[in-house]
Amino acid sequence: MLLPSFLDRFVRTFVAEPFRQLARQSGWLKRQGKIDSFEFLTSLVFGQLSAKRQTLSSQSQSLAEAVSRQAIDQRYGPAAVDYFKASFTHILAQTLDWSPTHPQAELLRAHFTGLQLLDSTCFDCPESLKDIFPSCGGDGSAANVKVLLRYELISGRLEPLRVLEGKRSDQGQALQAAERLLAGELQLQDKGFYDAKAWQAAQQRGAYLLTPLPHSATIWVPPDAPQAKEQLLDLAAVLGASTENRLEWPRLFLGTRGHRTVALRLVAFRRSEESASRHRQGLRESMRTQGRTPTAKALELAGWVLLLTNAPTDKLPSAMMSYLYRVRWQVELIFRQIKSVLRLDQTESENPCRVQCEIWARLTCAVLLFLWHAHASAECWVRYRCEASFEKIVGMLQHWGHTIARALLGPPALLLEELRKVWQQILRNGRKGKQKSRRNSWENLFDLWLSTGVAGA
Repeated sequence: MLLPSFLDRFVRTFVAEPFRQLARQSGWLKRQGKIDSFEFLTSLVFGQLSAKRQTLSSQSQSLAEAVSRQAIDQRYGPAAVDYFKASFTHILAQTLDWSPTHPQAELLRAHFTGLQLLDSTCFDCPESLKDIFPSCGGDGSAANVKVLLRYELISGRLEPLRVLEGKRSDQGQALQAAERLLAGELQLQDKGFYDAKAWQAAQQRGAYLLTPLPHSATIWVPPDAPQAKEQLLDLAAVLGASTENRLEWPRLFLGTRGHRTVALRLVAFRRSEESASRHRQGLRESMRTQGRTPTAKALELAGWVLLLTNAPTDKLPSAMMSYLYRVRWQVELIFRQIKSVLRLDQTESENPCRVQCEIWARLTCAVLLFLWHAHASAECWVRYRCEASFEKIVGMLQHWGHTIARALLGPPALLLEELRKVWQQILRNGRKGKQKSRRNSWENLFDLWLSTGVAGA
């Protein structure tokens, strides 16, 4: 069963002494006072889940021994940031291999060893952090935080990769993300992560990328004959002249000679008239705000879904590329949940150190909550043939937040007993309702590809 192994490992991970050792190494713990280092951490990670507002008072109420707001505020310094960051790294390392297989995604293992969804999100923070997290400028806040994360879909594992300044581009993170891929993994990413060196790194590691085509990229078609020259592809002209709903180029290159990708496949899927009109209108509006007018070429390309990959057709059939890429939107739902439910982008403080501690605490909480969700979904699938709702699980854990924070300070047997109660509540009341509307991407992938192992050419 999933329950004993998961909850037992959860209890063993939250033994106090390793965290106290991290507090000593970071300089946060120099001598034992009223506020225990492990309790300070768990009060922010778990105790604050139950608070309507994340204040010093609400954190103090999570502690076993009453202390003043001022006492807690004084503990938020540079050493606290190092302590929370080190604790996050420790917990992430301890839990990376915990996740069960996502029931619906298991069949993807026949094609890829992992399916990574890569993306980033930004949010404004108090101006007091402008030197640590400078923004891109403009009319917005002077301070902005970017969180880069990836979500492994088959196992349901959430992995925040970096906390960066808001002005840092996604493209600048593409190479490092590609270098983290393992052989046989496929990474789905937005076109903002396009980088020729990232394609080269993925290819060298035996991994694959799937991403939309950047419209500004130069496309070269290799010659048919040995002595012939490669040809520049006018993609908009070819698409505009075609009556087909799907076109494919099995081998081409992007970029200049000094910054060239590996050989890639490009597949173009024609949008429906309604979808094409919506995207073209969005393009016109976006360009209007910049005082510009979209070109005829840009308007033509807006009528198509253009996807690039280095995965061979036997691993990723062309007809399935658009269905699979839609799964990437799950990472957008993750960001929405982390912000709206875990309040990653909210703070009650102007103290730069406290704000950073809150960010690391909420990212730690996100990793753990998605672990609970992954295991609950797997168990619900076995029992009821349905998934668990992340929102419902978080709602229940928010209700139990103070109880879990207090139980973490007691003997492991007491903590395990409390966690079992929470688990039973989750399985009973945390199931996701079935939707009777249109077919989702998973149903299309399963019926058209995964259940048979083949797809239309």
